[in-house]
Amino acid sequence: MPKGKKIRVIRHQLGRRNRIPGGITPEHFLQITGILRKILQDIDNELRKLRTDERPKELHIRLNESDKPFPLPVFAGWEEAGDVRQTRQDWNHPHPGLHRFGDDIYSEVYGEAFRYANEKGEAQFQFRDWEEGEILEKRSGEKATDPKAANCFQTCLAIVVKVRGQLRAVGTLVVGFRHRPQKKSLTAAHNTMRQWAREPDTANGRDSLITFLKKFDLGGPRLKDSNWWKLI
Repeated sequence: MPKGKKIRVIRHQLGRRNRIPGGITPEHFLQITGILRKILQDIDNELRKLRTDERPKELHIRLNESDKPFPLPVFAGWEEAGDVRQTRQDWNHPHPGLHRFGDDIYSEVYGEAFRYANEKGEAQFQFRDWEEGEILEKRSGEKATDPKAANCFQTCLAIVVKVRGQLRAVGTLVVGFRHRPQKKSLTAAHNTMRQWAREPDTANGRDSLITFLKKFDLGGPRLKDSNWWKLI
């Protein structure tokens, strides 16, 4: 290697076991599903406190491919409410977590969530409202799993974890609803998501997702550099 020349970071690397997606085992998949179940139930509990009928219907996670300092999503897990599960089974569709695991098709909202990951408050969240015609942005290879499950509104947050002393955007956590919730419900859902998915905001014992993710060699941009739009 000539002096001063940078080493190429390629996918084929010997002896590294905890990269995403190659290092995620079936046992890890079950752990991810269990954590998502806890988060979905937690959001549901917070909305019940508001005495509203609005409920989260699904929760899914994408993680960035290891070694990539730019948005490159890998679908890594899905959990759904009981009525969503029943409808899916009635129509004999496979579990999305199993069906889509390892799917690396690019998602527009994933890239947007990274772009705004270093913002404050509600600006960190990116939405998709399929009832407003936004389904048309779907790429040909995308599965449109949420609208097929009759969940017409998504809110998406970048997962932020400290990696080797630096905060990085390492994936996204997405919650699906039947329709766009009222402001108070959406705010409650966002506050709960933030405490689960952003290490600087972890609180109230909502740390198991971040702790689990630290088992892996997490990819994604440094938080301070996550707004890729500024680089264009």
